[in-house]
Amino acid sequence: MTVAPVSEAVVGRDAELDAIREFFDARLEWPRALLVEGEAGIGKTTLLAAADEEARRRHWQVLSCRPAAAEAQLAFAALTDAFGEVLDGVLTTLPGPQRAALLGAVRRVGTEVDRLALSMGVLNLLRGLARGGPVALFVDDAQWLDEPSAHAVSFALRRLTTEPVAVIASRREGELLPLAFGEAARAIGLSRLPVRPLSLGAIARIVRAQRSVSFSRPVLLRIYDAAGGNPFFAIELARAAAEAAERGDVLAIPESLRELVRTRLAALPDESREALLVVAALGQPQSSVVAAALDDWEDAVAPAVDAGVLELVGGRVRFTHPLLGSAVYANAPEHRRRSVHRALAGVVDEAEQRGWHLALATERPNERIAAKVANAAVAAAARGAPETAAELAKQARRLTPRSRLDLRATRGLDAAVYAWSAGDAKRSEIMLLELIESLPPSPVRAAARQLLVKIVDDVEETLAQLDLALEDAAGAPAAEASVLNLRARQRTWSGDFTGAIADAQAGAARAATAGSDAELAVALGREAHARVCAGEPTPHELLERAVALERSLDQRIPVGESPTRARGLCALWDDDLETAWSLLAAIDRDVRERSESWRAIVLQTLAEVELRRGRTAEALRALDEATEIAEYWGVVHAEAAVLAPAALVKGTVGDVDEARRAAERALELMRPVGYDVIVRQAERALGFLELSLGDAAAAHAVLEPLITRSGLGHPTAEAAAADEIEALLGMGRAADAEALLAAFAAQVELSRRPRASAAVARSAALVAAARGDLDEALGHAERAVALSAASEPLERGRALFVLGLVARRAKRRRVAREALESALGIFDAFPAPVWAERARAELERIGGRRGSAGELTPSERRVADLVLAGKTNREIGAELFVTVHTVEKALTRAYAKLGVRSRTELARRLTDVEAMAAER
Repeated sequence: MTVAPVSEAVVGRDAELDAIREFFDARLEWPRALLVEGEAGIGKTTLLAAADEEARRRHWQVLSCRPAAAEAQLAFAALTDAFGEVLDGVLTTLPGPQRAALLGAVRRVGTEVDRLALSMGVLNLLRGLARGGPVALFVDDAQWLDEPSAHAVSFALRRLTTEPVAVIASRREGELLPLAFGEAARAIGLSRLPVRPLSLGAIARIVRAQRSVSFSRPVLLRIYDAAGGNPFFAIELARAAAEAAERGDVLAIPESLRELVRTRLAALPDESREALLVVAALGQPQSSVVAAALDDWEDAVAPAVDAGVLELVGGRVRFTHPLLGSAVYANAPEHRRRSVHRALAGVVDEAEQRGWHLALATERPNERIAAKVANAAVAAAARGAPETAAELAKQARRLTPRSRLDLRATRGLDAAVYAWSAGDAKRSEIMLLELIESLPPSPVRAAARQLLVKIVDDVEETLAQLDLALEDAAGAPAAEASVLNLRARQRTWSGDFTGAIADAQAGAARAATAGSDAELAVALGREAHARVCAGEPTPHELLERAVALERSLDQRIPVGESPTRARGLCALWDDDLETAWSLLAAIDRDVRERSESWRAIVLQTLAEVELRRGRTAEALRALDEATEIAEYWGVVHAEAAVLAPAALVKGTVGDVDEARRAAERALELMRPVGYDVIVRQAERALGFLELSLGDAAAAHAVLEPLITRSGLGHPTAEAAAADEIEALLGMGRAADAEALLAAFAAQVELSRRPRASAAVARSAALVAAARGDLDEALGHAERAVALSAASEPLERGRALFVLGLVARRAKRRRVAREALESALGIFDAFPAPVWAERARAELERIGGRRGSAGELTPSERRVADLVLAGKTNREIGAELFVTVHTVEKALTRAYAKLGVRSRTELARRLTDVEAMAAER
């Protein structure tokens, strides 16, 4: 069969793929079996396809069958699928009776099949195939194996001894394997691989790939909750959601799943169906709440529990699959749902739950109920559930009498804010435009314009909206301060740092007049941020004052405005990585608990911090989460803001194509709309990638305009300066490189940033070498190594690499080799494979003493030692802070050097080497 590559076909199954690889890695000294288990649609077939690909990659002989329910009574159907294509090659080696039995079963030649001869034929067929190498027999949906095939295969499996035969099968949850097959699998050694529900992020990626549509986070959450992490169910639910002209409060169940649900519910009595609606309306209620809502509740739910529709777990009553609850609720008439919610409002304890049930039970405006629902929205937001808060605020506005214009406006704005925070920018934008159109000039309309600015992607348009917002806020100093603070941010992002500083200072003056410590804190943080972007040294006193004010407040400042986040960003630029990580990680924990979409921006900064610390696996994980949030957020500049650092991280770890795609996409999105803050980051990442690959002209093409436009004072331009100097040298433009180096050195004298100081020394070494002054170049290179902090391994590796280059040219072979080998060790461990290849190439040019083929690099040895300790690839990656792919590449190199083919052989070989060393 044709199977898509694992990397393309399988999403969110890293642990399961690791288990499959480890199953194949184990030395096949006797038969064994792997059983993949899970509910219908969970992804078992996809994993078997991945296992099939793995077996073929290792050049195993593959046999496969995929029984179906309709074939369970069709004799020898599975044998026909599994052995039909290989029969001709081994048939002549079998005794006549066995040959005749196999032909009778598989080719339908003859009328009667001798079952014993058939079973012996299957046994000898497997033995014959195994003499040519390992054999993998795949049985997808083994619960539907026809009994004659199951008996023949089971007979053979029980009698295999040392033959390298593996059985990989799948079983649907709730179904039994044919008795003989199950016993045989256990007899040869059965491993089980349960397939769990996928994560929200994995479901989002699958839905996006299958349906070519992005849903907002609230809609995606409803799909995910109803599907229970089941990818097949999620795809079907997404199709129904995409086809619906309007989204209601109830998730529609597509026809493709309704029959599945009807079958489960059809036989239940009426009183159980009534109980199911109560449980569906409550979610996963405590049994005490169900008891308060239903008389004789235990008798009512018992048939549903017996039928496997409900289960009682930890004092709660819940559906065995969320899809069942969604279907029960969706199929109930609206008047019945209202009646149930009205009853439940009187029995639930929490104000938030009571507000929800009151809202869903009430049709007409009612201020008393609207106030309770609005309070419930505030409570939901406070506990980190903005999706729920948005729905409650929307209901509160619906229930607010039209005569209460002020309350309707405030509650409408609340709903838009919560929707934005939940990641539903499109819905928030619709509500905001409606509010702006309907409201007179007022602080509420100014606040609506401000939130709209955070959604709109054109900087000039946002500045125009903020000018109008300032007019709306006239006479309200606190509101004016808020508008000015946001305008300072937009000016900073567009590259107008002078204007940003002026707006921040005006915002601070208005905040002081209003007595608003929150707006004053934001203004001070904005001014500090803009000054650093303008090339000034970090104004620590200003930042500390802003952070102190923020910490003194009873209410938190939104993360996008937070002075603490600004301080963390400035710490990153000042190379204080531990402070940056500590501050940003604390913000991330807080935002994660509150489920805010702004977390994407925090995570993308954390990714750069982790990259510089050498924790590439952590950087990639942060980017994965940030990408997931940005994609459903619906804000293009947020998506681009994640793409830019993704290009830097992925280019560093060797994912060249993805890095280039990310950088070019960010530039395509942001250049036309004026978000220069993102354009600079993407240009820097693309320039670094091109330089890493040795294309000096391509690097210069993006780095030169970045530095010219921003000036070396901007942290991003300062970080790119050394790469541009190297690119100019690569193009033969030594004079231009020397001029830029002089300007770079002058800037670093002002900023005093450690990494930039090391980069100046590294660049000076290359410039001196280019003009032939190798003694001066060696001095600069040694200083670069001395200045390069061990806490920034990539920078240290690049300094050592330059030292090796210069020393080689100066005929200092030992110094060159030691420097390049140290650089290679850093690049391999990081991992930075493009730079590692450059270091290897330079080592090749030195010649002289070379390590033996059996010698492992330090990074390969660390991986091998962890294999020896019994760690999985995923565990090794987590311990070394590298990706699973990096671990696999290190193992591949180690296998080749040591002449082994599996983890078992590697462990044996390492043990032998250590024993020999001990004897010496």
